[in-house]
Amino acid sequence: MKSLAGKSIRILFVEDDVAHHALVNSWLKSEGYHIDAFHSGLEAQQFLADNWADLAILDWDLPGVKGDKLLQKIRGRSQSTMPVIFQTVHSAESDIVHILDAGADDYLVKPYDRQVLLARVRVLLRRFAPMNVEGRRMLLEDAALDQQARSLVVEGVAHKLGTKEFDILWHLARHMGAVVLRQDLMSVVWGWDAAVQSRSVDMYVSRLRSSLKAAGVGWNVQSVYATGYRLTLKPDAEAAQEAS
Repeated sequence: MKSLAGKSIRILFVEDDVAHHALVNSWLKSEGYHIDAFHSGLEAQQFLADNWADLAILDWDLPGVKGDKLLQKIRGRSQSTMPVIFQTVHSAESDIVHILDAGADDYLVKPYDRQVLLARVRVLLRRFAPMNVEGRRMLLEDAALDQQARSLVVEGVAHKLGTKEFDILWHLARHMGAVVLRQDLMSVVWGWDAAVQSRSVDMYVSRLRSSLKAAGVGWNVQSVYATGYRLTLKPDAEAAQEAS
């Protein structure tokens, strides 16, 4: 099994054509990659709600959720450094531009050669290796956020957070001290197509605050009236007064 910093390399592969699905899946597995393979965009979207991968290979014409929409969802999440190869039968220049503008890192027009695909996979894994490894862990003073385990590590003790709680904390931490707009947080954490109510965000923020308190960290998730939220590691009097 191929690995990245000691961990097996996971590839998300989404293709609805049964024959092509089986063929490419066998190519990737023969190289030692761990493959999470799906036949529809909806299945892949459900998988991504609680899982991640080191690289994704997406088809365009998928049932349930189209490939370009699935790509938007991947790019809208806080873990947005996943490299993506788009495979398609659409070869028009306008289609390729659309794919790249949507956030794809590379593309292949079907049918394509086995060695070409494997070479593209190796190139992207090398290019994004620092992000895939180092980007999964964020150091904040004496604590750390572990993206792989979705946990807050304090003095060597890992405190598991819920999926949405962790995604909120990760995104706020990436914008430490700055106000994150409520609609941006909803889009990043719940995805481009999520029908999320504002009160749902407030509920998960409340859970996050409780989790931070239970973990023994003095961080403050500050509510900024009619705007959004801000994370500070050392709450001051003003932040404590405004926090809800």
